[in-house]
Formats: sequence, C-alpha cells, structure tokens
Amino acid sequence: MLNPLSKGAGWLGFLTAIAGVIVYQIHPEWKPYISLAELTALGLLVFFFIVHFEALKSFSTRRSTKLGLNSVLMVLIFISILGVLNFILSRHHLRFDFSETSSFSLAPQTLQVLKDLKRDVKITAFVSDQGRTRSQIKDLLSGYSYHNPRITFTLVDPDKKPSLAKQYGVTQYDTLVLESGKQENQIKTIDEQELTNAIIRIVQDERRKILFLENHGEHRLSDQEKTGYARVKDSLEKQGFEVGALFLLEEGKVPDKTAVLVIPGPQKGFLPQEKIALSSYLAANGKVLLLLDPDVQANLDDFLSQWGIKMGKGLIIDPVSRLLGGDFTVPVVTNYPAHEITKNFNLATFFPIAEAVNFDPSRASEFDYKPLALTSDNSWSKTRLAEGRLNFDPAEDVRGPLTLAAVVTRKTLSGSPEPHPHDTPGKTESPYAAANEARPTLVVYGDSDFAANGSFNFSGNGDLFLNTVTWLAQEKGLISIRAKETHFTPLFLSRSQGTVLMYVSLLFLPAAVFLTGIAIWKRRRLL
Repeated sequence: MLNPLSKGAGWLGFLTAIAGVIVYQIHPEWKPYISLAELTALGLLVFFFIVHFEALKSFSTRRSTKLGLNSVLMVLIFISILGVLNFILSRHHLRFDFSETSSFSLAPQTLQVLKDLKRDVKITAFVSDQGRTRSQIKDLLSGYSYHNPRITFTLVDPDKKPSLAKQYGVTQYDTLVLESGKQENQIKTIDEQELTNAIIRIVQDERRKILFLENHGEHRLSDQEKTGYARVKDSLEKQGFEVGALFLLEEGKVPDKTAVLVIPGPQKGFLPQEKIALSSYLAANGKVLLLLDPDVQANLDDFLSQWGIKMGKGLIIDPVSRLLGGDFTVPVVTNYPAHEITKNFNLATFFPIAEAVNFDPSRASEFDYKPLALTSDNSWSKTRLAEGRLNFDPAEDVRGPLTLAAVVTRKTLSGSPEPHPHDTPGKTESPYAAANEARPTLVVYGDSDFAANGSFNFSGNGDLFLNTVTWLAQEKGLISIRAKETHFTPLFLSRSQGTVLMYVSLLFLPAAVFLTGIAIWKRRRLL
C-alpha cells in the first residue's frame, strides 16, 4: 500500500501542474509564478516516482493494479512529468550551433541590436508555402525572436491571402514587412544585414528626410494621375522616410538634415542661383538623385559637366520591347552591373522615352563612376527621328549597350583607398559609410517616367527607384555583417579505401545486425 504522504505528494504535484497550465492560459504574463509552480509540481512528481518506483513496478505487473486506481495514477503522473518538462523547456530552451561557420547563429552586432531593442517589432513575411526560401526565412526570423521576444513574426502565403498582400502593397514573393508603432518598412533582400538594419531604421524616432524638387515642371508628389509621383511618396513613407516638396527659389538652399534631394524630371531651365545651391548641397556631402528626360532644356549641362556627366543625344531604341508588346522607344533593362543598389535585383525595368548617361573617362581620377542599368546589345541611340525611320544608322547612331542610370561619387582628396566595411569585425558603422555617407554622391537616370504612377508598379520599376533612394539615404547607425561562407570540404578516397568502405557498409554492418538479432532470439528462447 502506498504511503499516504507520498501518494498525496503525487496527487498534489499532478494538480499543481494542471493548475499552472490553466493559469498560463488565463494570465500568460504571470510567467515567473507559473514557472515556480511547474518546478514545484515537477519536484513532487519526481519524488513520488523515486520513493515508490519498485512498488509501482511490482504493482504494474498485476492485472488488478493495471485496472485499478494506482495504474491510472501512475500513467497520469508520468504524463504530467512529460508535460511539465515540455512546458519548462519551451519557456527556457537553449540553442546550439555546431555548424563549421556558425551558419545558424546571429552576428554579435545583431545580438547587440536585439539586446538594446526596447520596442515591439512585428514582421510579416510574404513567402510561398512551396517556395525554397520559406524554411530559410523562418529559421532567420526564429533566431531574432529567440533572442528578443519583442520580435514577432508571421509567415503569409500571398497566393492564399492576396487581400493582405494588397493591403501592404506587396507585389513579389520573399518580402518582409516590418511594423513598429506607426512606422512601416519593407525589405526584399532577406539576409541578416538587411533585416537588422531595417529593425534599426524602424525603431528610430527621427525619420530621414527625402525632398523632391518642384517648380520646374517636375513630377509632383500630390499628383494622383499617371504622370504624378503619388505612389513614390506613399512607398517612401511606408519605408519610414519623411517625404516633402522643395521650392529651391523660395528656400534659397537645400534645408539642413536633408538625406536625399530628388529632382524628378525637370521641364524648365534652372537659374544660376539654383545650380549654385545644388552644388553647395553636394559639396557638404549631399546626396542627389537626378532624373532627366530627353530633349528637355533643363539648363543643367554645365552642372553635370562638373561631375563628368554628359547626357546622350536622342532617344534610345530597343527592339526587345517591341517583342514584349511595348514600343520601340521603351528600352527594357535586364543587365544590372554589380552595385549595392542592384544587389540581388533580378527584375526587368522599363524606361519610357529615355536617353543615355555618359561619363568623361578623363575625370576618373576625380570621381568614381559606376553604371547601374544597361540596355541590351540590340539597342541603339537614335539622334535624328524621322517618321517611320527608326532603323540603326551607323553614321549617326550609337549602338548599345547604353547606360541608362549611373552613380557618380566624388573621390577623397587624398586619393587613398577607402577602407572596406568588413575590415574591422564588430564595427557598427554604416556598411556604406566609406562608399556613400561621407562623400558627395550624384545618381543620374536618363528617364523620369519609369517611376511615375502609371509605371511604378510595372515589373521592377518601383523597386529600382526605391533601392536607389534607400541606398542614398543610408545612415551611420547601420551595421555591417560579413556574409557567412559555406566551406566545401570533400572527402577523397583511394580506390582501395572506397572498396573497403563499400564492403563495410553493404555487407559487414548488415550482417552484424542480422547475426546479433539471431543471437538474441536464440538466447530468449532458452529462458
């Protein structure tokens, strides 16, 4: 007969465990008290089993015991122990990464960001249930949530919930939407560095200011028509930026703390004092995104020549666009030279009525020039347009590939090479500080209509524009994380070693298992 005291301990432990689970469902915020109750229940149940292990073992062999209350009690207590252990481990679990390059561990910079995080961040990952990247994204987000419960995430298949994807303005798979308070941000390049930097941006109270120049016939942010930039404004605000218009003649200069100045397709000429204001802003490490249209007299040739830029004459003709159902004057771009703006960018972009962006090689000692978008080899720049005559003329026209967009950055005065952001482990400066933050930067596009309302959501047009503005507006507080490399360590065997391995795995091991089973079977028959 079981000792009444220990039997009471068993029942008490079982009831305490059940009570802890019930309280957790009602008041999950009482975690310390619930954990204490579950630990107490675990101690009582383990005490019961240790004291009466032999008795329970002997009773369990009797038919009457199996059908009686003691058997039921033993089963319930055993299940309770498993439940309590599972509950405790789920609240206080540990993770170990035994991979060679710590591929499943977060970088020290990310861990510091998560440690200092004081605001809730909700992440909605729009990934296909059948996509190959789903498990990778889930593992990455789980790592963030594990180190800080303020990070919560949900995986959503946009094909199953198109209304939710439309609500957030998501147009492609593998897009993360981050929300914190009233701020919202989207990233489409999903890796640890991009995600950590997005978290840094979204929890900051002070938003980066993006100003759009007006009063020269530019696309207006308030215009909801096809030629307006209302979608640009909405998308940038969702990225966490403060967006506004600038009348340069009234202000006299570009306001302080302007992260990026966008000049979206001017149709009228700039006055000398306006160009001086632009040059002064750039001289103070400013960032300018200039979008120019062909055959427009914006009177910016002298300004551009100071940066070694000269716009091409005429329109770009692209037969590929015709094959896709478009017009010859809408070049299609699928060639993006390596740059942070076009990193992992694999969408086609379309530029209605565009001109080429050229650079003077003699200015290479002063500026870093990097093309962003190139037309196809079959395209050309048509200098003289006659009705019905768009064919390539080798005497006048320029054969592609042609540069449609480019980045020009003024080099340092010393001419010394810039340090690579990965040179110093654990560095918490911007990964673009050397290449972007500390130097004047001008990005020039040979078209402004590709980002207008009528074309913004077409293929990768909007994404390329947002990538450009985001890169220009990078902050010093962002971090740099070295990509984790996967080492390939093959096993080389000689012919004899391969033969031995084959016989061991195909013959010896199966035979050993078979003979061991026969031996155990014969031994049991003799008992």
